[in-house]
Amino acid sequence: MHSIERIYPKDFDPHSQDDQHTLRIHLERYEFAAVHLHGPRVLDMACGCGYGTALLAERHPDKLVTGVDIDPAAITYAQQHYQLPNLRYVCADAEQFADSTPFDSIVSLETIEHLPRPQQLIANYARLLGSGGRVIASVPITPTLDGNPHHLHDFSRRSFLALFGQHGLQAQQHLEQIQWWQFKGLFSRRPDKAKQHRSEGVGNAVLLYYRQHPLYLFARLAAMLRYGFSNRYLTCLFTPSKLQS
Repeated sequence: MHSIERIYPKDFDPHSQDDQHTLRIHLERYEFAAVHLHGPRVLDMACGCGYGTALLAERHPDKLVTGVDIDPAAITYAQQHYQLPNLRYVCADAEQFADSTPFDSIVSLETIEHLPRPQQLIANYARLLGSGGRVIASVPITPTLDGNPHHLHDFSRRSFLALFGQHGLQAQQHLEQIQWWQFKGLFSRRPDKAKQHRSEGVGNAVLLYYRQHPLYLFARLAAMLRYGFSNRYLTCLFTPSKLQS
């Protein structure tokens, strides 16, 4: 199944260049996070089907990794397909999730743009984070509202960093990724289970969005002039500003 909301690596075609590029760009973010984890307790917020949470747990068998997602079906899938002794999953709302013990590292990849109140989400991360902890987070930094109906916010590099800065978290390291657009099947109307790649049919959503929000076309044109036919993603390691040297 190919859905623009989530990826399920076990359903991807190993012989499809498009599928493998999509998977690689997602795994690179988790690899970046794995390199920068700190302390024994790790939280992967909005873990989806669990493939990345399992990667973190596999890279760090000495750490306890907790994956949280609001979707019960995704949590069930994760428990069935991605389980390790140092890994647990919890079904919960990211903005409300609480735990009795602080986390040393919080991973939040492609999460913030999906939620209605980004400020509340980052405030919750600040509450969940232990002393000297760190957050590894990512967002798209090119427009996405026109092509992805699951996204509620657009971010630039500046607005993303400012969001964390308001909670005393400053970026220390970063990973920037490029994903070039796929044009084949752009206006396909096949259901997710019949799609050949995740961006198939996105053109329909784009046209509908512009009919409802015609001025957004200027944001898209500005991004195209700057970045070409591509989406850009930024992943950052954030630490409390008082820890900066």
